Amino acid sequence: MSFKAYVEEILQNEVLSVVRQQGYVLETEICTMISEKYNISLYIVRATLGRIYSEMSLLKRRMSDDLKRFYGLDVKGYPIAYFPNK
Repeated sequence: MSFKAYVEEILQNEVLSVVRQQGYVLETEICTMISEKYNISLYIVRATLGRIYSEMSLLKRRMSDDLKRFYGLDVKGYPIAYFPNK
């Protein structure tokens, strides 16, 4: 297995698990968690996620104030989130 495939597999498993649980995943949170848990560079994790999210049937969107209220998020700014493409 190549390193690229290894990182992709980790991302697919972790991201889809969180999306199933809460209906979305914040890019900053998931990338930081994977980087720390698996000791992979944050840059590599973000780049890989950016490359494969569409293959995982996810939509990449900025969280608007309405979406943050709907999901009960208390975060500053408009973070990037991934949602299932239904």
